[in-house]
Amino acid sequence: MDDNGASSYRRFLKGDWDGMTEIVETYYDGLILFLKRYLGNETDAEDMAEETLLVLVNKKPAFHERSLFKTWLYNIAKNTAIKYMYKNSRTIPVSPEDLTGIRIEDEVVLSQCVRKEETEALNTAMDHLPEEYQLVLQLKYVEEMPVKEIAEATGRTVHSINSLLKRARSALRNELLKEGFRYEKS
Repeated sequence: MDDNGASSYRRFLKGDWDGMTEIVETYYDGLILFLKRYLGNETDAEDMAEETLLVLVNKKPAFHERSLFKTWLYNIAKNTAIKYMYKNSRTIPVSPEDLTGIRIEDEVVLSQCVRKEETEALNTAMDHLPEEYQLVLQLKYVEEMPVKEIAEATGRTVHSINSLLKRARSALRNELLKEGFRYEKS
């Protein structure tokens, strides 16, 4: 399995700093968005995104290409954030016991929210959702990660991610409707 991040990382490991520059340029903003949903604020998210990239620079962990580079990187970011939360007496946003198996359905709200003029309503509604809902919606629809990759990046099962996505879409739909957002089913 090869992707641009993996090849950039291999080049960096061989001494080519342009590889790390490419990784930063490609993944830094997405890491901040991912970590913001996970940690709850942008300042901590920026700090942890930098810490994540420093792990690559300083520790040079092995990437065995069992998943996409992006998934592997987001898993490092998640672990970095968990260490940070423990160190700062924060709790992890969701417990796996809170999740139940529900199959995926009805993605109409998210597909209707992609137009630029609707972004503000979507962001406002997202801010009202529990952090774990924000996180999975971010990864699925902004980062366009497959469910399996989200599960790997967050340390959850595919089943629990499917359940969480179902609940998150429903909660987002309700928030958008409360804010007067209207959509047509296609």
